[in-house]
Amino acid sequence: MYIYMDSDSGLQNIKKMYEKMTYFDQYGASVLLFIIITIILLILISYCYVKINAQPIIDDWPNQRCKLNILPFAGFITHPDGISAIDYTSQNFTECTQNILSNMTGYMVEPLTYIINMINSVVNNIKNSLNSIRAMIDKVRTFFQTMAEEVMGRLMNMMIPLQQIIITFKDVIGKVQGTMTAGLFTLLGTYYTLKSLLGAIAQFIIIILIALAILVAVFWILPFTWGFAIANTVIFIAIAIPLAIILAFMTDVLKVQTGMSIPSIKCFDENTLINMNDRTQKKISEIIPGDILYKNNEVTAIIKVETKGSKIYNLDGIIVSDSHIVQYKEKWISVSQHPDAIIDKSYNKPFLYCLNTSNKMINIKNYNFTDWDELYDNSLYEVKNNNFKKIRNKKEIHTYLEGGFDKNVELKLLNGEIKKICDINIGDILENGENIYGTVQINGANTEQYIYNLGKNSPIIGGPNLNVCDSKFDFTSTISLDENKKYKKNILSDRLYHLLTDKKTFVVENINFYDYNASIDLFLDKYRGKLLSMKYV
Repeated sequence: MYIYMDSDSGLQNIKKMYEKMTYFDQYGASVLLFIIITIILLILISYCYVKINAQPIIDDWPNQRCKLNILPFAGFITHPDGISAIDYTSQNFTECTQNILSNMTGYMVEPLTYIINMINSVVNNIKNSLNSIRAMIDKVRTFFQTMAEEVMGRLMNMMIPLQQIIITFKDVIGKVQGTMTAGLFTLLGTYYTLKSLLGAIAQFIIIILIALAILVAVFWILPFTWGFAIANTVIFIAIAIPLAIILAFMTDVLKVQTGMSIPSIKCFDENTLINMNDRTQKKISEIIPGDILYKNNEVTAIIKVETKGSKIYNLDGIIVSDSHIVQYKEKWISVSQHPDAIIDKSYNKPFLYCLNTSNKMINIKNYNFTDWDELYDNSLYEVKNNNFKKIRNKKEIHTYLEGGFDKNVELKLLNGEIKKICDINIGDILENGENIYGTVQINGANTEQYIYNLGKNSPIIGGPNLNVCDSKFDFTSTISLDENKKYKKNILSDRLYHLLTDKKTFVVENINFYDYNASIDLFLDKYRGKLLSMKYV
């Protein structure tokens, strides 16, 4: 194919094209070629120069090795054994470059070094100034300390004689208190000694009357001794009347105990069915503290006692001891006085059971029985209205008047064995001959519990009302113990434990305590005016 082109226009276009081209567009290749050839010539010249002057350069190698005309040929001039010429050239180039950069960096950071040194100098000056201020403050503090010590020394010189006077006065008061306490306990000891003597006399009187009665009865049995019987009857009556009057005076007026009484036990047979709040029935021996009886009546304590010493009656199928209190026609009487109660002479089970409850009643087969505490009169209200303001209802008797010890409290038996109170059994005999006839488990979840510090003895943990009968202490109940000697427990034990003994007392940590019956009885007796020496609340 032929393209027609005007010759003039074609020349013009070529001319315009060359007019727009630069020098390097036209001769760039020639310039580049010239530069390459020049570099090669320079390298060759340098190489020749280096080779010609190799020995002087080697002799002054540390100063010559980093020059620009020697760097490319360092390995060809000289190199260590074991390193090729190219490798040594590269190694020399790297070292020289690092030295050059190090020198350059040193010159570059000189201003920064100067600034840092200047800042450091300023900080040192500030530090020195602060140290000077601290030294001045220390001198001021030392001055005031010296002045305060001088003032306190003079005050101490004044206070020591005054303190000695106060200590002397306190010692006098303590001696007076000790003398009065010793006198009080001497009087109490004398009183108890006379009371014990009168009790022995009363018991002796009873024994004499019984012996005379037996003798008279024997004489009346034998016909040929009726004469002696008549004479001895007259003698018996003559002696019995004044002795009976004396005995009545001693027991009713002087409140002398003859030592021949047995504990009053008011309990039920182990299989007695109790109505529960959930409309089921449960054997009394299977009930545990905290169970809820009929009408939301909470069980606060379980009492287990030996049967010995009690007469057992059957009241409409309820097997119960003779002394238990039952309601009959709006009156409260003992079971033995109930017209429907029949004595059960064949009863031979070893243990009986009773409860303490929040409303102080036990309902069985539509019969209302009192619980162990027998609070069926106005005793509660006497306490509530006159003396113990914390008690607002029957439920709070358990909270504020319950006794009981922590399960880990240890007791010593007569045989030397040590037992925890929770492991004590009926029939065990304690170190002072106290026979255990009853054990008590108490619901600890809703009663106050304390750690008691009673002098040199180990701390004792228990309920709010532990009753003490020990001459070492000037109180009878821990209710009245100083607040700084008892500490309320935050985490309560779920069970507390107590005992019933034939001596009505037992020993814990060398301290003589009343048994469980005293927890409510002594408290009420105090406010009935029977025990004037007690110091509760």
